[in-house]
Amino acid sequence: MVSKEDIVNFLQEDLAVDVSHIDDDTPLFSSGLVDSFALVSLMTFLEDEGDIQVAVSEANLDNMDSIGRLIRYLETKQAQLEPS
Repeated sequence: MVSKEDIVNFLQEDLAVDVSHIDDDTPLFSSGLVDSFALVSLMTFLEDEGDIQVAVSEANLDNMDSIGRLIRYLETKQAQLEPS
């Protein structure tokens, strides 16, 4: 599972985002901190590190506009992968 720290590190190291003032609810895309070009990198990171598939329809602000939303999205994806 991708942790909050993993996401923060990715934002800082790969996307060059100043994470010093970012909390779980800080808007990433809608505020302009992260641009739409970075979305593909973020999706690839989540797929590689989280061992999930991100559907294009799931790459939206509801799922990806904050660290908290990313964590909830990943938890939902992981729950779908677990056997019943």
